[in-house]
Amino acid sequence: MLGFIINPVSGNGRGAAVWAKLKQHLERQGTPYRAFVTKNAGEAQKMAVELLQKEEVTRLVAVGGDGTVNEVMNGIYESGKDCMFGYIAAGSGNDFARGHSLPTDPLQALDRILSEKQGEVIDLLKVNGRVAVNSVGAGFDGQVAKTTNEAGYKKWFNRLNLGMVSYVVSVLRVLYSYKPCDAFITVDGKSERLPRVWLIAVSNIPNYGGGMMICPQAVANDGVAEVCVVSDVSRWGLLRAFPLIFSGAHVHHPAVRFYRGKHILIQAERPLVVHLDGEVAAVTPITVEVLEQQQTVLK
Repeated sequence: MLGFIINPVSGNGRGAAVWAKLKQHLERQGTPYRAFVTKNAGEAQKMAVELLQKEEVTRLVAVGGDGTVNEVMNGIYESGKDCMFGYIAAGSGNDFARGHSLPTDPLQALDRILSEKQGEVIDLLKVNGRVAVNSVGAGFDGQVAKTTNEAGYKKWFNRLNLGMVSYVVSVLRVLYSYKPCDAFITVDGKSERLPRVWLIAVSNIPNYGGGMMICPQAVANDGVAEVCVVSDVSRWGLLRAFPLIFSGAHVHHPAVRFYRGKHILIQAERPLVVHLDGEVAAVTPITVEVLEQQQTVLK
């Protein structure tokens, strides 16, 4: 059985418009399905569990943004059921679609899902009992995610299909007041103290924040996470280097270093805001564990 979980307000209402097209297409083809439309944050995860445990759904499709992907994937993980995951992009950033080369056209994405191809098995990132699909960020980018999600301008940029601009505006706002601090990172048992850390990003795909290439070498099914650390740089130096992240050229900057591993412990001198796939979920200290070959994605 095919199941859908739809976030109608994602992308400033794009989710509802996309679902209307998909529903018409499904009914025209006579495809049987179950569907839930969310009303509040957190419902997608509960709905995913219910569809998998009560409706015998074997293919579950998220229609929304990266936050919806995160909730549905956590529902699949919580249920313990073997289920293939599909995604139809209708958000502002759509990093999951970009990171896995999924179609941006809703009907084209649906046709691929209905083709019943085997799909690709990917890794997930486990943090404090939850899972992330794209990335985990602590520090500056966690604060940026929090600021963006609370900002009134996010919906205006979404209306113009300029979701990444919201993130850029938030970066500039947070940069003005954010204070870096010393942090400690342990990757597969090897520890290091890092001075004046701005951010630590653990990634399963190259991009986050609506397309920024934070970890260009990240691969979703290689069994390890890519870790990007930005530290020991002035506020002005960080601002000057910021445009490099759009092309991935920041990898050559002296304030940027990378690690790879399966178990990552992040600690800091003060609690740092942590996001999972762009949604604020915790504060440091955290442990990120790579769950290898955990989830099949329909492509």
